[in-house]
Amino acid sequence: MAQEVVNIPRESTMRQMMLSQKINAEGAADIAYKEKVALATTKEEVDALFVEWWKYQYHPDLHTKAEMLERWFGNVLDDDRVHGVSFPLYGTSTSAVGELTDDSVGLTVTPSTEEEAGQDDFAKLPQFWCLEVSAEKLTDGSHEIYYIEHIDSMKKVRSGEHLTWVLQKNTWTREWDEGGYRYLKMRCHPAPGYEQWPDGEDKNGNVYAYMAHPKYPAGELDGVITCGTGLAPLNWTSHTTGVSKWRARGEQYSGASGNLVKFLLRMMWLKYAQKGNAGKITGCNQYNYQYTAAISEVGVERVILTKAQAANLFVGSSVQIGIQSGTDRNTASNYSVCRNKLITRIEDFEVEDDETEYSAVYVDNGGETFDTTAGSTLISTDPYWSGWNDNVKGTDGSRYSATSGKEPGLLQKIEFMNGAYLIVSDELWQWSTDDNGDYNFECHTCHDQSKVASSITANYEKQEDLTMVIPAGTAAGWKYIEDTAISKDPAVLWPAGIGASGSGVGCKAAFYCYPAASGVRAAWVFGSLGNGGSAGLACRYSPNGVSNASWHGALGAPGLAG
Repeated sequence: MAQEVVNIPRESTMRQMMLSQKINAEGAADIAYKEKVALATTKEEVDALFVEWWKYQYHPDLHTKAEMLERWFGNVLDDDRVHGVSFPLYGTSTSAVGELTDDSVGLTVTPSTEEEAGQDDFAKLPQFWCLEVSAEKLTDGSHEIYYIEHIDSMKKVRSGEHLTWVLQKNTWTREWDEGGYRYLKMRCHPAPGYEQWPDGEDKNGNVYAYMAHPKYPAGELDGVITCGTGLAPLNWTSHTTGVSKWRARGEQYSGASGNLVKFLLRMMWLKYAQKGNAGKITGCNQYNYQYTAAISEVGVERVILTKAQAANLFVGSSVQIGIQSGTDRNTASNYSVCRNKLITRIEDFEVEDDETEYSAVYVDNGGETFDTTAGSTLISTDPYWSGWNDNVKGTDGSRYSATSGKEPGLLQKIEFMNGAYLIVSDELWQWSTDDNGDYNFECHTCHDQSKVASSITANYEKQEDLTMVIPAGTAAGWKYIEDTAISKDPAVLWPAGIGASGSGVGCKAAFYCYPAASGVRAAWVFGSLGNGGSAGLACRYSPNGVSNASWHGALGAPGLAG
């Protein structure tokens, strides 16, 4: 009788079978949770589903956290919706107001505050749901995720030990002009004419299911540059110094990317149907206060102002104090006592036999007291520290008012316009003159942060389609932006037309035109705390070279790209 032969699978075959079973199980779980997310009616429900899915699926020995997030954003957050918006180009209408289209029609969004949650019909949807993480870019171009919102404590996520990023699904978008209108559409799946965000691609060309942006501007923790909450802004610095500071953290870093700016403006378009952010989530562009002490004191950590003056200041905002010498915050005398110090409290202050109402404005000067002199000691507002909006009850808004212009904005969990220009590291701009004697303003980009420099090297690409031609004889000054360009480089936001009639039309922001025969310029965007209607997401400021340092220019942090 023949003996039965039993085939015993080889070890490698067994592993393949186990791997196949594992993949099939994970795929089934992802599909199940995709269906649950589709039925969710609030962002809080999606948050809870993420926690449930993570606890059910995550095994440290089998998955990295980045691999898990790739599954969540790639497989679970998925739908067939198309979100869109249309605007009149400036030549058609000067209006800054557009219309939501496709599956966005009927959706409503209002900014939140610390006290009240606004309505955000987008926040629960796969293309807009976002998540905070603590992460680090690695020298080989990859990245590692350390702490995750809803899974780990927010103290760890936002600590600045590693960079605090906000993740969002890496969708496909298409932007085009037709019949005097601008159109932008976004979807989960590829289609003719659509492309994924550059924000989700690393310097090696690896494309992820999520894109990642820095939640805050840059700050320093124990002397090391980072991105976290509760950190003073890194202003009084330059493009060159910024690159040096980031390189000290790692050769893979150079600072803020221009794609962050474009992302924020596009989110403003897609959620609010507004060509500019002013009047919806304005950011800090009208918090420019400077007052001299009303009363002299010795050995204090406060300045006495009139009550009316103090009422303009926020506890938790930042100030500088010095002996007045004009009003330029860059003048050393005006910050000879301190700068970038937080207001800790504001209290009524009574003076016997004086009918004037006063307030004491206390600052945290680390216990170092100082003397104040009435009419001479000057207190000035400074750009905000990071984390001003940490307790806002939504993904968009500002702590007290999104439209006051007195505080930073929050959009898709990202804090922006803190009262200082953001210095973008991966763009350099250049002034020149052409054969007609007209001024040319050019944009050069280097999206590999390890190769960013302080001069336009061979690693930079000139964006030929973006050169602005400024007529000879044009005087320096603010020129309001009509539209933004559809650039061949999808990471660049650039003005298209700078003849708008004012701050309430077009893109609700301006380009500071400072014509020069030649010269490389650092990329300063957003505006500062005193720029008013000139400031905004589309704002560009062209005077400053790469070594220019000022109180109103501050460093940003990198995201995933580059």
